[in-house]
Amino acid sequence: MRGVLIAMLLGLGCFAARPDILPVPEDQQAALALKIIDAYHHPRPATPPRQLRILYFTPSDRGPAPQYQQRLSTIIDDIHDFYRDGMERQGFGPKSFAMERDATGQLIIRVVNGTEPDSSFTDWPGRPGTGSPEGGKMVKDDCRPVLKAAHIGFDSETFLIFCNLANWDEKALTFRHHSPYYGEFSGNSGLCFAADSGILNLDDLPKKLPILHVEEYGDMSLGKFETIFIGGVAHELGHAFTLPHCGERWDEKALGVSIMGVGNHTYRDERRGDGPRAFLTMASAMRLASHPLFNSSDKGWGKDPKLTHCDLLLSTNIALPALASRPAALRVEGTVEGSPPIYGVVAYFDSVHDGGYRAPTATSVPDAQGRFAIEISDLAQCGDGEARIEFCHANGAISERRLGFAVTPEGAVDLSQWQTRQALQPLADAVENGRLADAQRALAKIRKSETPELEKTIARNLVDTLRGKPKPSPAGVAADVATVMLADTQPRESTVGWLTPSANRIPTNPQIDSPLLDCGTLFATGFFAHSPSRYVFDLDGKWKNLHGEGGLHTAMQAYAYGVIFIIKADGKEVYRSSTIRGSKKAEYDLDITGVKTLELMVDKASERNGGNWALWLDPQLNR
Repeated sequence: MRGVLIAMLLGLGCFAARPDILPVPEDQQAALALKIIDAYHHPRPATPPRQLRILYFTPSDRGPAPQYQQRLSTIIDDIHDFYRDGMERQGFGPKSFAMERDATGQLIIRVVNGTEPDSSFTDWPGRPGTGSPEGGKMVKDDCRPVLKAAHIGFDSETFLIFCNLANWDEKALTFRHHSPYYGEFSGNSGLCFAADSGILNLDDLPKKLPILHVEEYGDMSLGKFETIFIGGVAHELGHAFTLPHCGERWDEKALGVSIMGVGNHTYRDERRGDGPRAFLTMASAMRLASHPLFNSSDKGWGKDPKLTHCDLLLSTNIALPALASRPAALRVEGTVEGSPPIYGVVAYFDSVHDGGYRAPTATSVPDAQGRFAIEISDLAQCGDGEARIEFCHANGAISERRLGFAVTPEGAVDLSQWQTRQALQPLADAVENGRLADAQRALAKIRKSETPELEKTIARNLVDTLRGKPKPSPAGVAADVATVMLADTQPRESTVGWLTPSANRIPTNPQIDSPLLDCGTLFATGFFAHSPSRYVFDLDGKWKNLHGEGGLHTAMQAYAYGVIFIIKADGKEVYRSSTIRGSKKAEYDLDITGVKTLELMVDKASERNGGNWALWLDPQLNR
């Protein structure tokens, strides 16, 4: 596949591969990025304009855990030093997040006495320790009066909230918690939650005894407990600082495990002589370099970024000799200009769609003409990998573009699926925005091309979704038609748990800006079926067989809580899938001889329903 080129046209046109544009060595990137950042922010204010705000929430029926001020101050200082050392190692200098302190230098931790007892937080659905949006909202609501009294709002600030929602039995050596435990960044504000308990203590990190039983993880040493829960604070803080998940490249494994991957489980392991340590990747450091808490300036913070020019080229034309002989090597090059200025480019290569925990990264800095190149190798085998390219603006904002790739079992990069997506993109954009004339022109161009028949079928079906052509019920299909795609017929009833019922496309929505039926590979026919959903068809006993697949939309595979595909014939359940999560698919091949009414249903697999963008893929009826 060496030499295959795919262009993503986002600016003023296509350009040829430029092997003379070499990736900037990683140890030179920070100095180049800082020149751009410093030029934008000069002069900086005398004191940092923004600081990390820390809150301590405790339910109405218990006071704060013992020595919370001393314990948590020590923990936060250690996490501060972890980020400082990581930024310095990557060449950005000893920068870390500014923290709110009083006149004596003591860390300010505001106590929030909740309005509800501890028992109000124990019945959330889901696995203990994964956190709860419902609980997070309850905690935030109780924090608002305390912040209002201090003339602080959740907007445009960064917060860490420790929740005293844990149970530690010192005699039985058992621990469980029911605290929200997650981090997020939205708009201009960052927020993360963590659990506190009297057992949380930095001084115990080196201890291999005693052995505790932690409900979420099982048996472990006291020191490992501290690693996981203090490392968890460091990880969730990263999210509040805008950082997404990322793993480590093959050449970074000697450094340890990315803190924004699963490095929260190896944080400070070296203090016990255990396993690999956690570290801050260059991808994370590059993004943090312009964050107000690390940059001591909030100039332009909150200003929407713009890409005034962006050409991207994805290829296998590796220029670096060290990577040219390695398997699964990929190159991203381009020219980019933006406002505010772009100082860094970060690429996340997600092969497994696990939310990015294992996605290796690579970075670069655009030259004076906006040109850059990024090369990476040893990508994991995948059929539907995604390269997420993020452009770091000097005000801390991010612009993003996405490219697709695949890696064969033999370690060859395959760009054919991306070729198909790129060829369909103009038509898909027209369909997404309801521009029938533009979609028809794009369809005519595809029909005249030598593209595969699947691509032509997808294009035709997408245009038909705008034309509003009437469809027959399955019972009304002419008797001499031996096979029909179920999505080309009209259901008698249809309901979905989110958005609107749709055949042969994804309905227009703010989360996914493409109508393509994408489940790792593209499908020509099918139904959007976010759980809980139900499509009912009249067959009138005229069909003999139904077969097809079911899965989750690629963009939601890392986030869906899971679904179950169910098929009923005349009210009787004839098929039930296992729980479908990630890239797993359901497959069915059913005898439906004599069936008058067919129901395709999707149910949620747990109490949670977030991200369950289910798809019925190529369901087909045969005589």
